[in-house]
Amino acid sequence: MNRSYPVVRMQCAEFTSDKGMLFFYGLSIGITGIIVPIFMHGVEVSLSLAALLTAILVRPMLSDSIAGEREHRTLETLLSSPIHGKSMLWRKFEFCFFFALGYFTITVLCSALTSFLAGGEAALIPWQWMCIMIVAALNYSAICMGGVYASSTSGDLRAANQRVSLLAYPLSFLFVICLSVIGTVDLLSALIISCISALIYLWVISRIAAKIWRMKQPDFFQPITIQKPERAHQQRLSLALPRSQFGMVLRLEWKVLMTLKRMLLSFVFLCFSPVAMVCLLLYFTGTLDLNYAVLLTVLMIPRVPTNLIAYSVGGEKVYKTGEALLSTPLQIRPVFLAKCMIPVLVTAVMLTLSSLLTLAGITIAALIRPDLVSIQGYTAAQLILLFPVSLLSSIAMMFIAAILSLRLRTPRQGLYVTSLLSFLFVFPVLNIIYLAPNMLMGSMIYLAVLGIGNLICLQRISDNITRPQLMSRL
Repeated sequence: MNRSYPVVRMQCAEFTSDKGMLFFYGLSIGITGIIVPIFMHGVEVSLSLAALLTAILVRPMLSDSIAGEREHRTLETLLSSPIHGKSMLWRKFEFCFFFALGYFTITVLCSALTSFLAGGEAALIPWQWMCIMIVAALNYSAICMGGVYASSTSGDLRAANQRVSLLAYPLSFLFVICLSVIGTVDLLSALIISCISALIYLWVISRIAAKIWRMKQPDFFQPITIQKPERAHQQRLSLALPRSQFGMVLRLEWKVLMTLKRMLLSFVFLCFSPVAMVCLLLYFTGTLDLNYAVLLTVLMIPRVPTNLIAYSVGGEKVYKTGEALLSTPLQIRPVFLAKCMIPVLVTAVMLTLSSLLTLAGITIAALIRPDLVSIQGYTAAQLILLFPVSLLSSIAMMFIAAILSLRLRTPRQGLYVTSLLSFLFVFPVLNIIYLAPNMLMGSMIYLAVLGIGNLICLQRISDNITRPQLMSRL
């Protein structure tokens, strides 16, 4: 423990030195733990947002824990000290775990206090809080332990991010389901779901702990192939006299996306999340609320472009390939539009698939239980929020992620900030669904605001970003 203490101290020093991220963490706690309970008149939505936001914020930490050291060529220096590889891995796990649990706990306490001051009574009873905190500790233990192990066996941040996402998203979704059931005040259902969730988390923890225990010191030094994605500038012969620069870059970016198998699998999982949540709430509460599916879809799926565009733009910065790309005859505008088109297409496909799965789930539930559920579809306002609003929100997040990935010191910081800013797009949807007197009118106004904002951003980006400015940021 004494030999590995410098790892913890280094992690804490790096964490506290980034004042901007500390400010964003505090701001997100204030929004999720104070503003949301005031508007929603309860802590249920705040707890779900806190669970998802904690997983989103800790995921880049886990990906960067070991794979970042390996990619930046500092892992060998760290392991050449008296620190054992497994000790370093456990200290990284402890830091990420305490961050995740502390962030969630502070947000929960703020939500409970705000709900008590606003309503004059406790939001949840003691046994509910106890179940929530026990399951939260197991959930973040499983996510952090599996994430650190996945990072230690990944060659670069891209691969680590894919593997951590594939683990963190399902476990976080299971935690959100558990929170929803615990909030129903049905003790038997809450205990059953909590026990099932706890067994799943303990199984993941024991399996990952056994793998870590079997690791030897030479395992950390084994060379892991870092597969750099194929970029447009690597095929110089085809760039001499291109027919369509936009089509060529779009085709190559699509080929790169098809190589990210684990990331695509996590995207498919996200498409099933809304229908699974609606069906589970229907089973435990007996009520069908499509607004909850709309809210979950708008919360999760438009965030997809932030990861894709950060990899596409930030990857040029990480792998030192941006200078070669800018030295080709390619113009900046078609390259930028082609890189942006892939995330937009992926988001559109995911929104369509998620909506169809939700309607199919409702239809099946109505056929099984016609006395409880009737076949219904989305309203006009819900369709506006699901498709045009979600697409324009994803485009806005994509612009933010692309700019921050270039301007900040590392693309990882851009993902951090964008992950937090992306939640700001959810609050107008919350207000439209639960507070607006006319949901359709509110949806149309928000759609117009997003459209105007995106047009302004696109014009400023295309007019003001020059080749020398991009070179200076790479």
